Amino acid sequence: MGLAEWIGLGAQDVRAFGVAGLLHDLGKVKIPKDILNKAGKLSPEERTIMNAHPIEGARIIIATEKDLDLAAVVAYEHHIMLNGGGYPSLRYKRDCHNASKLVHVCDVYDALRTKRPYRDAWAAEKVLSYLEEKMGTEFETDVTRQFIKMMGERETKVAVVTSEDQAVWTS
Repeated sequence: MGLAEWIGLGAQDVRAFGVAGLLHDLGKVKIPKDILNKAGKLSPEERTIMNAHPIEGARIIIATEKDLDLAAVVAYEHHIMLNGGGYPSLRYKRDCHNASKLVHVCDVYDALRTKRPYRDAWAAEKVLSYLEEKMGTEFETDVTRQFIKMMGERETKVAVVTSEDQAVWTS
C-alpha cells in the first residue's frame, strides 16, 4: 500500500493493491511445512510443489466468490518476471498487471530482508542494489525506481501515528 500511495495511485487502487499484496502468498497454505521451512536447497520435486503456490493462491481466492479478482491475478502473477521468466510459466508472453509488478518488487525486498532457514537476511542496501541491477529484466523499471526512492527516504525512518488520520515520519 505504501508503494501504491507513493506513486500517486488513488485511495481505491491503494486499497485494492494492498489487499492483493496481503493475499499474494495465500497459496503457501497448500505447501507442506517441511518444504516451506526447509533449511537446504529444494529438490526438483520440492521446487515443483513450491512453485505451485501462485496457482493455488489464485484458486483459493477465486473460490471465495468475493470481489477479489485483482487479488487472484496478483497471487497468480507475483513471481512472473518482466522478461517472462519466473513462475508459473506463461504459454503466451504478456504483460502482468501493474499491481503484480508492485507486489513483485515488495515481495522480493521483504524476502531478501528476512532471515530464512537457508540464509541470513540481506542488508537493505544490498537488496536495493539487487533490485536496481535487475530493473528492466526481472522488475519493471519505473516501479523499481520509485520503490528504491521510497525506501531510501523511509527505510531509516519510523512512522509515528499522531492521530487516526495522520502519521509523522521521524529519523
